[in-house]
This record gives sequence, structure tokens and C-alpha cells, in this order.
Amino acid sequence: MQEFFMTAGAAQGKSFVDPVFSVLGAAREAVARYGKDQVVNASIGTIYDDEEKLAFIPAVCDLIKSLPPEKMVDYAPIRGIAGFDQAAIDFTFGASKPDSYLAAIATPGGTGAIRNVFYNNAEQGTKILLPDWLWGTYKLIAAEYGRAVDYYRLFNEEYNYNLPSIQAKVTEILKEQDHLVLVFNSPAHNPTGYSLSKQEWEETLAFLKEVAKDHSKRIVLLIDIAYMDYAGEPAPTREFFSLFSGLPENLLVTIAFSMSKSFLSYGLRCGALIGVSSSQRVIDEFLAVNAYSTRANWSNVTILPQQILVELAGNAVLTAEIEQVRAAYRQLMANRAAIFVNEAEQVGLALCPYKAGFFISIPMDNAKAVGERLQQERIFAVPLQKGLRLAVCSIPTKKMAGLATAIKNAL
Repeated sequence: MQEFFMTAGAAQGKSFVDPVFSVLGAAREAVARYGKDQVVNASIGTIYDDEEKLAFIPAVCDLIKSLPPEKMVDYAPIRGIAGFDQAAIDFTFGASKPDSYLAAIATPGGTGAIRNVFYNNAEQGTKILLPDWLWGTYKLIAAEYGRAVDYYRLFNEEYNYNLPSIQAKVTEILKEQDHLVLVFNSPAHNPTGYSLSKQEWEETLAFLKEVAKDHSKRIVLLIDIAYMDYAGEPAPTREFFSLFSGLPENLLVTIAFSMSKSFLSYGLRCGALIGVSSSQRVIDEFLAVNAYSTRANWSNVTILPQQILVELAGNAVLTAEIEQVRAAYRQLMANRAAIFVNEAEQVGLALCPYKAGFFISIPMDNAKAVGERLQQERIFAVPLQKGLRLAVCSIPTKKMAGLATAIKNAL
């Protein structure tokens, strides 16, 4: 009997089990059965305090309560409310704003920004270049819109930044196609916690500028900065942005800014896509095509989080108060990570280079099997294609000791 579908051809057979949320579901079942104290939930990328309660920023919640209804429930303009674009640009770059033409448009989280770049800047059927250690949803978004993917190796054999792999892959792909979207997730990369240094950015941009001398090519650099505000002190963390000045016209930098982590407002689903170019014409085109995509896909973006960012832009006292909370959570995660990294060194457990942020990754070929063994000990981490991801953001400090040993034994 012929198989029957109600879906169109491109949608037939689509299904997906999210590895993060499936492990999270198993962890919650274990908590219900054994109690919270008997379970280590290292699955989800949200910050939990040491009492295992979801972290939030009180000043943000108080600000929401103070807003009048019309600033929470009305439609927002397609590109975002007045002042949101500038507030997003100012917050993202800080004192390291590049000497370039800049523009921003509201998106539903950083994911919406990524979607728009993949759709508007990569030709259908061509390859988008991703790191081999990655947030798996990049692949889903690309597949949803008929874009292929390829991978550069983020680290070499010594687990140092692997610029030669990027150079080789960019060169190879641009022999086959004229448009290329190249993705970086830094600072505080998901899933490894790695951040490119300013020198590594300089070397990467020098290569891309050389490639861009071929004016038949169009290179779009997409930088996912979702975890930036937990990568270190705000000003030094942002210094690399100043390097995006004076770029060739055919090298466009796009930045996926998210309020989810920076303001601990994951469910409000708000962010922005920021464009950086040496050409006003390119920026005008950037705004036009992304406004079209906004209207065609989600019509407009939730107004409430946009109001939050605009209100904060003019309030230095409140902004400083929020940064104090972020700094405390940065330190909390750094303390947790230090316990794990030190123990891993003692027991000989190899790690990807961790600098800061929500996640640490352990390279291995059999991550699924190891993850299943750990679940028998009520430890819930996320298996990836190249290793196991541990969310230090969600594990209370008292449960960090012994984890590296348990993973080593499971190996």
C-alpha cells in the first residue's frame, strides 16, 4: 500500500527529538522519583542558583511590573519599537563600537536572527559553514530552508583554535559557490565555553579580507553572541568588535543578539539582528530584506522585552544594578567550572578548552552510550556528535565535586 501524506513534499518525514529537552525530561522524571538531592541535572542552558531555583534578575522583573499595559500588549512596529535598534547596538558593542555603518532589527530571540541570515544571505542549496562543535539547531534551521551545511574544525589536535581548518574550508566552498555564510559562536561558545581571543579574531579577519579581494564573492560572517555577557567583564569581552571597521563591501558582519541570557528572560523571546558594513547601500539592503522576513514569518516581535531594553538604555543606575547580578552569576559559574576542570585534570579527563560561560564539553566518540551510563547514576548530561555537554550553569556548586570522576569512570 502506498504511503499516505497530507504534508507537502518538502515537509514529508520531518521529525525531531531535541537532545537537550529529551535529557531534561528524563532528569525531571528522575527528580520526581528520587528527589532533587539525588539527581544532577546538567542538561539545560539556563542558570539555576545554588538552591536549584531558576535564576532571574529582580530589577528586570520589577521593571516589567512598572510598565503600563499599553507598553506590554500592543503590537510593535515591524522593525522594532522606537529606540530599540539603537539600544541593541549600544548594549552589544559598548565602548567598542566599530567605525562602520550599523543597523539593527528586532527578532524573536537570537534564533530569529540566525534564521534570517541563513535565509537571506545563503543561496538555496548552497553550504553554510558551521563549527564542528555546535548548537545543533543551526543544522535544523538550515535544513528547514533548503540550505546545506559543512563544518570547519574549531580545534586542532592540541585543542587550540584551528584557523587553518577555516581557511581550507572557506577556500574549498568558495570554489563551488559565490555566497558564503560563515558562523561563529563566541564569546563563551555553546557547547565548549571557548572564546576567540582578539588576536585570533585579527588573524581570522585578515584571511577573510584577503578572500574578499575576489569581488565576485559575497561573504557573510554571522556571530552568535548569545552567551557574551557571561564570558567575562563587559568591556574586555567586547573589545574584538572594534576590529569590524573598514571591511570590504562584500564582507558583511551580522550579529545575533539575544536578551534571553543577558537579561535572564529566556521565555520573552526577543533579540536583534545587527548588521555591520562599510557600505550604507549594503546596510539599507540588510534592513529591507530583514523587515520583509519579519513580516512574512512572525509579523512583528514581542513588545514587552523591547520596552525593557529601551527603558534600561536611559537608566544608568538600573543598568549597573543588573550588571551586578550578571557579575554574581558569572562568578558562580566560574566557581563551579573550576571545581570540575581541576578534578578533570586530576583524573585525566580530557576537556575542550573552557574559558567561560554556561557549558563545558568532554570529547568522546561514544557520548550517547556514556550519557546513558551516567543516567543510571542519575547524572543527566547532553550527548553530542563529538562529545558530552555539561551545563555548569544549572548544577549547584555542592554537586560539582565528583562529576569529572563519574564521567571518567563511565568512559
